[in-house]
Amino acid sequence: MDINQLETFLVVCEERNLSRAAVRLFLTQPAVTRQIQNLEAALGCRLLERTPRGVAPTVQGEELRARGVRILEELRSLREIGKGSEGISGELNVACSDTVACHFLAPILGRFAQECPRVRIHLENSVTPGIVNLVERGACELGFVLLPVRNSRLEIHPVLNYHHVAVFAPHEEPDGGGPMELATMCAMPLVLLTRDTATRRAFDEMVASKGLMPARVLDVGNVSAQKALVRVGLGAGILPDYAIEPRDGLTTRPIQGAHTKTLAFCHLRTRPLSPPAARLVEMLS
Repeated sequence: MDINQLETFLVVCEERNLSRAAVRLFLTQPAVTRQIQNLEAALGCRLLERTPRGVAPTVQGEELRARGVRILEELRSLREIGKGSEGISGELNVACSDTVACHFLAPILGRFAQECPRVRIHLENSVTPGIVNLVERGACELGFVLLPVRNSRLEIHPVLNYHHVAVFAPHEEPDGGGPMELATMCAMPLVLLTRDTATRRAFDEMVASKGLMPARVLDVGNVSAQKALVRVGLGAGILPDYAIEPRDGLTTRPIQGAHTKTLAFCHLRTRPLSPPAARLVEMLS
């Protein structure tokens, strides 16, 4: 049996589609088909069957899929034997939002890079739906998502609970202290992240539930720009509390009725974690 054929078969099982598997493997669809046919010939049984939505493993194919995952993990472990004295090596592909990368992951990845200098780290910037897609397709091994996420193909582990807070330039904070009411905030100029972000969706859901509409909103593409514009007095901002740092020079207030949000990491259930990903997960926990 050719290991490349086994790897191709497992990707086809994950994608349930020969064309998508070919794109992910950087092969043509006929090349993927040939590898599957050669694997079936070597084993003497049919491994895939067509369905209305693509392809699915047969009974024998499902058995090979389950055992193939373990086989590739054993091979991955064997490759590390000769590298034991040199530490973990390889690639680590992670999908997360810009905010998570800057304010949650950065210090953890800094420690990871010091401990595992031979690992090449790649960060893919996206929001939760896109991150789920990247992990499902195998383009990224780990993804950091905002819960709830319902996907039976993913294993999900919460890592951080947080709240959204209001931020102001020091001289722009409203009088009174205490939690900010949404009606008060909607009457103020606001500097908010774009609508495709989790932070903006959380705020929009809060105001919609109260039947409110912000009077004036300046949309920005990232947290750094948002902080800078709030700092010069262009409006109040809404940020996750873990993104606030003393050096920002901003005043924060809790938001009345803000719900607890949960950040989690996810990975495919059917694919064992590579040594770099497993080490990062250890550091997270």
